[in-house]
Amino acid sequence: MSYKKKLLHGLAVELAVLEGEYQGNYRSKIEEVGERLLSVGVPFEHGELVPVREGTKVKITFCDETAVYSFEGNIMQRIAVPVPILVLVLPDTVEKVQRRHFVRVPASFPVFFRMVTREGLSDLYKAIMLDLSGGGMRFSTKELVENRALLYAQFSLPNGEIQTPVRVCRVVRIEDTKKYSISVEFHEISERERDKIIRCVFDIQRAMRKKGLV
Repeated sequence: MSYKKKLLHGLAVELAVLEGEYQGNYRSKIEEVGERLLSVGVPFEHGELVPVREGTKVKITFCDETAVYSFEGNIMQRIAVPVPILVLVLPDTVEKVQRRHFVRVPASFPVFFRMVTREGLSDLYKAIMLDLSGGGMRFSTKELVENRALLYAQFSLPNGEIQTPVRVCRVVRIEDTKKYSISVEFHEISERERDKIIRCVFDIQRAMRKKGLV
């Protein structure tokens, strides 16, 4: 189980309950990793613990800087103390999806960026985020940015501030406007900041599902 080294205490995961009255997607985190067992925190919804029952089929999704991993299993045990956790059996293998297939969700947060040049950082430019994923984002701006340019981006999510280098991978002129759609990949982003982004993406996904948008 080579993937086990990626399962670290405190790592953010998505816990998808696949059956029963509490079916849905929730945020959770890893509490403990054993040789054959994995413990994750019981998720909260509206400030209350979600009473996922033993035997319930679930799907765990987590990621690192290169890929998204997921596996399905059944809740083997629910433990209440010292902290509420759910215990699952670790599979021999997990499904792996390359980072370019990260789920992308619509998002609208202010973005500020500077171009990285040989002389240093440029002036600060403003933009508006159009969508977001664990691997990158897309934003609109009046500034023309060169493809493959390196930028230093700053943006605030509901769960924290992000500051990271990004690499431009696509530039498209938005019709009937003087703006450009800029697609970027996160470049050398810290796992702490990627974790914030993925948590935000999970929250947006969950809100969209409740509204029947996905």
